[in-house]
Amino acid sequence: MTDAYVNAKTKEALKATDNDKKDAQKLLITWAVRDQQLLLGFAKPHLKALVSARIEQLSRKSKKGKDKGANSFSKKDLDAMIEGHTKGEKRSQTNVPPPKSSIRQASVMQQIAAAFKKK
Repeated sequence: MTDAYVNAKTKEALKATDNDKKDAQKLLITWAVRDQQLLLGFAKPHLKALVSARIEQLSRKSKKGKDKGANSFSKKDLDAMIEGHTKGEKRSQTNVPPPKSSIRQASVMQQIAAAFKKK
């Protein structure tokens, strides 16, 4: 199911962006941040590599003595962080003005908005 879902969303993003790969990538990232199943579908095949890279990075830092990494947190602290992160936290509104947009960016944003309205 997850593979089919990821493929369907990828096709939907390509269709929404007129087969523009970079814009489809941005749209899929936006969707993945909001859709746990889509994010898991993208990350699951690469999870082993991500974890081993993180372990390698932390082990290099701990050898230098700069950071103790995950060892500085207790199991209870880690569980609380994971539980707090996955409970659908609300993001705070930022008051940063939008960047000056080009015609292409405005067009892409309209396509993204149209894709969300189709749901």
